[in-house]
Amino acid sequence: MSLVRARTRALAAMLCIAGSSAVVARTAAAQVQPQPAAARAPRDSSGADNSVRWQFDQCMGGLTYGAPLKWALAYGMGYVRESTTSDWCVLGAAKVGLGGASLNVGIANSLGHFGSGAALTAGVLRTFDNPLRATAKRTYVGASLHLWPLLALGGEVGVYTRVGKDPASVTAGRRLIAWSTGFGF
Repeated sequence: MSLVRARTRALAAMLCIAGSSAVVARTAAAQVQPQPAAARAPRDSSGADNSVRWQFDQCMGGLTYGAPLKWALAYGMGYVRESTTSDWCVLGAAKVGLGGASLNVGIANSLGHFGSGAALTAGVLRTFDNPLRATAKRTYVGASLHLWPLLALGGEVGVYTRVGKDPASVTAGRRLIAWSTGFGF
């Protein structure tokens, strides 16, 4: 989550430095006015910035394979708080696959700087004509735990319950164990 963002920012910073001349840098430095003490971010005794800055941004995306969605693409947006130790994201995510689609809300946390993290989400899942190990054309509600041990590679396990009335011909259970493995959410 933050590794890609950090590399992108580092590349942008290098391009800005390479493209700017010393005159532009001196002019920009001369225009910077010191902030009054009341407007500065709170700092602890070590001088670290303790302010919490939440911003609306992309939290995650991914490509996974599992049940019932089969191959699926996911994209999540939300409010992100970045820090030097871990990033938090309160997110909304959509996942669309060959066997169905889901909408989820939840919270995610990066667990270091090597693409590892965890998320807990709740949502609605709708199966299409040919889902993997689920009843076709049904709606489920439930929750999932997502884990990425390293480099955003990981998986998801969730429990969902079918909602609505079923015709007498549907004999499968109302519970669904959703799972997926792959890259990202």
